[in-house]
Amino acid sequence: MNWDNLLADLESRFEAERRADLAAQSADLAEAEVSQIRMGDRLRGAPGRHVWLRTRSGAHVDGVVLRAEDGFVLVDEGDGLQAIVPTDALAVAGPLPGPAPRGRARRTPTLQGALRELARLGARVRVVLSGGDVVGRVVRVGADWFDVLVDTAETATTRSATAPVDGGVVTVALGAVEAVRSR
Repeated sequence: MNWDNLLADLESRFEAERRADLAAQSADLAEAEVSQIRMGDRLRGAPGRHVWLRTRSGAHVDGVVLRAEDGFVLVDEGDGLQAIVPTDALAVAGPLPGPAPRGRARRTPTLQGALRELARLGARVRVVLSGGDVVGRVVRVGADWFDVLVDTAETATTRSATAPVDGGVVTVALGAVEAVRSR
């Protein structure tokens, strides 16, 4: 019996088993890592890319991603039109790259913060909801709601509008928002 060959054979088998275990562990780790990636993480990797987004009710938002935060994505739809889309309102998106690496901890804008800035600017907005649109100016923003002073001229000509034609202020639940568009 050649002990040297026997020991070499054993070493070879042990090494093959070790490599197989490592490969299995690597696959498990990769799968576990992918399971932690959120759609917002992939959108954070998309600035400068053209994407198409569809909300739960089927609203279309197509354009170039300007930025993506934890709770929303900002898209330039062209012709001066931009849309903020809450990531929770998304049903389908594409094409999306892999996730962007998490940056250092920093304060990031929220949807409420963006709406407050629109209110300060007096910007005219179109709020896309599953039941229709509300057109007007954001006047006040709360924790889970915001008030819109309805543009009566636009509301009267928009069939899908959900706000009263006679104007006034309506309160919109933040959770119902699928997109906020402005020029």
